[in-house]
Amino acid sequence: MKRITSILKDTVGFIGTAAILGLTILMTTRASAQDIYEIEQTFDQPFNMLHINKGWDVRLFQAPTGSPTTVVLQTRCAEFFEEGNEPQIIEMKKFDKKDSWLYLNSNTSMPRSTVVEIHTAQPIDEIHLYNDARLTIVHYDFDSVRLDIDLDTGALLVIDTLHNLGKTHISLHDATLDLRHVNANAINIWAHGNSVVNKGKQWSINQGRLYLSDSAVSNITATDSANHLYVDHKRWLNKTDKFRSLSLTFGLDVSSALQGTDDARYGSPYNTLGEFGIYEQLCTNSVPLGGRWSWQPGIELAYRVRLLDNVVKADAGHLVLDDSYGALVPRQHLDYFSIGLPVALNYTFDKKWHTFAKGFYFKLTPMVNFNQELVTQTLNEHNHWVTRHDKDLDMLNRFNLRAAIGLNLGMLGFHSIEFFMDMLPTYKASAEAPQTRTFGLVYHF
Repeated sequence: MKRITSILKDTVGFIGTAAILGLTILMTTRASAQDIYEIEQTFDQPFNMLHINKGWDVRLFQAPTGSPTTVVLQTRCAEFFEEGNEPQIIEMKKFDKKDSWLYLNSNTSMPRSTVVEIHTAQPIDEIHLYNDARLTIVHYDFDSVRLDIDLDTGALLVIDTLHNLGKTHISLHDATLDLRHVNANAINIWAHGNSVVNKGKQWSINQGRLYLSDSAVSNITATDSANHLYVDHKRWLNKTDKFRSLSLTFGLDVSSALQGTDDARYGSPYNTLGEFGIYEQLCTNSVPLGGRWSWQPGIELAYRVRLLDNVVKADAGHLVLDDSYGALVPRQHLDYFSIGLPVALNYTFDKKWHTFAKGFYFKLTPMVNFNQELVTQTLNEHNHWVTRHDKDLDMLNRFNLRAAIGLNLGMLGFHSIEFFMDMLPTYKASAEAPQTRTFGLVYHF
């Protein structure tokens, strides 16, 4: 018998320290004469969501009401429990006053033959299987108002026995579902892409619907009204229908000019106090690339106002300093429109981090600038503001390439926040500001 570090990391909220608990390794000998090493941990923390990361083969068992949750890990590899090499497998995360996760970290070193058993009486209402994870619901009475189960690419869910008097929703994305015995009030299954759905003979439901993509495979080929199971084919579930949805966001950006060391700070008509912009961005849904990576194209239309540091005037399509106003300094700014075609490469964080951020992204936006004009406001003899528009300007680079890195927030009213920089000079070389580039921050909401 040997004492080792706990496989359970207990975290209060989202920031905490790992609890060091005592565990017992029980060694049993099977007929194969190969030792099975077993770790058992019992804890009382409540949870209602179960997230299983890749690399695990998990079995879920119903425990008697009021009993604590027990996690049992079985493996043939004793070296994983040597001093200093103990695995950190499970995290308990508090999401809010209502929701908590029991989260199995990715299996990066232990063999796939390792089995994790979870014996619990907790009322689970969400299960998420990440890429290539496996879960067998051996027997469980969920009795949830609503049970949501999501399967990522390559995941396998085997339901030996499931009882739920509420509604059960199962969504598969190129995954496999093996239904053997289901007793439910209502069950809905969405099989995306190349998913596989197999149904056993023990099937007791009041209402069930199976939505299949054209490439999904199932032994349920037609509606079975006797068993209250209805089958429907939906094109939007097809893997080939990559751009099945659109989202519209609005953005505000604040930027400045990054100038070369040889520029005269106050001697150039192109020096600015900053720039403000507002724009609309229309994007498709994210298209998976594998793992947590995806890409997302879109289109954006922006209107931007550049505040000038010096008094200027238009001269042959460019700006020159203008000292004719004397002490009556006018209000001046440059404004222009742009159209861009952003393409983002997204990385999605584990759901346990989604309270802070859903992921990060890299983005490139080829853009075209047009309708450049200088707006000048002056006071006339009646103390009224008079506005003049000089529209025949040709000083901004017509084309530019904007690079950005950002965070997908989904919190505090923000959709995302990003830092950007123009890869090409902001002004044309003929404008005599060849080293000036624009950089700044964008807030999407």
